[in-house]
Amino acid sequence: MSFGRLAVLVAAGGLLSGAFLAFHYAPTFEAARDATAHVETLPLGRLLRSLHHWSGAFALVLAGLHGALVFARGGHRTEGRRLWVLGCLLFLVLTGFAYTGYLLPGDERALAGIRVMEGVAASTPLAGDAAAGAVRGGDAISSATLTRLYAVHAVVLPAALVLLVALFVGSWRRLCTAPPRPLLIPGAATLAALLLAALLFPPALGPKADLLGEAPPDARPEWFFLWVNELLHRVPGSTFLVAAVLPSLLVALAIGLPFCSRGRRGPEIAVALAVVLGIGGLTAASLARAPERPPEPPAPADTPAPDVPRIMERFQCARCHRIDGKESADDMGPPINRIAAPDRPAVKDLFTREYFRRKVGDPRKYWEGTSMNYTPIRLKPTPAELLALEAWFYGE
Repeated sequence: MSFGRLAVLVAAGGLLSGAFLAFHYAPTFEAARDATAHVETLPLGRLLRSLHHWSGAFALVLAGLHGALVFARGGHRTEGRRLWVLGCLLFLVLTGFAYTGYLLPGDERALAGIRVMEGVAASTPLAGDAAAGAVRGGDAISSATLTRLYAVHAVVLPAALVLLVALFVGSWRRLCTAPPRPLLIPGAATLAALLLAALLFPPALGPKADLLGEAPPDARPEWFFLWVNELLHRVPGSTFLVAAVLPSLLVALAIGLPFCSRGRRGPEIAVALAVVLGIGGLTAASLARAPERPPEPPAPADTPAPDVPRIMERFQCARCHRIDGKESADDMGPPINRIAAPDRPAVKDLFTREYFRRKVGDPRKYWEGTSMNYTPIRLKPTPAELLALEAWFYGE
């Protein structure tokens, strides 16, 4: 059975379903999650999104099986070196599809994954700030980050896939003169299994991402990166080594394998088994480990709420705003009043809690054009201060 051709077939199906999703997607944190949820309300939208999700997983598994079969037969040696290298690059592209795909829905899990990616980039020695800035597309994670990921997922990776498949097919035709085996029955069986998985296990969609909120404690990466997640848990403080250096070494080892294979195959088989068993064991350990939960907050009596007037004085709110009718120094901003009055329901609907937390928690991150910047020095309220301001604003 040609697992490689099946992987390409499934990947092609992923591209087609992705084209449908692209017509309805909006690569901003304000709209991505709502756009994804909207797709599921369309005719066959939920099924197509699920097929797109599972096509990435199926293509990775099939490509991995193909590589394992080629390795077991020794096809990576001599004449098969070029095909092996191209196959490794195709596997990387498929991994890129699956990885960027799970970062695009705009929910809390996606944001947690983006934050991990930013942390890995920031841990780069000497160039951490530049690498993290390139990942973010700015000074902080924003819609520009999501737009970059979408460009990679929808433009860069499809172009790379088509190019590599063309090179692979051209090289294979020069090496193999026998006609390929018919793919009708295995192809139909694979597509049926893909459809069944999409119907029975549709991908979940979590709450909308909050750029100022904390990452959910049970957020985990996709299954193919669980082993990295487990290593990061077991070896804290080694982000760059575990999440960047180690995977790069494994990729280099796989690509360079045909050029260092000499004589007996025992050593290379032993190394391959050790890598597979190690990754499999770490993945199983990550799945078995219960997610860590944050400690319960202390009772209100143990932690008195911050004094709201003192907070407003520290951030000089009265310099630009009238607060509960009192005069301000500059009157540059709108008046600040509690909005819990029964006769003001429309104001409550307009000023949602999410809007309040983003705008007050870090104004420049939420809207670069705002003049609200906590002068004379740029400060940010602590989580406790932000909650106290929110409770005051909503009259609690």
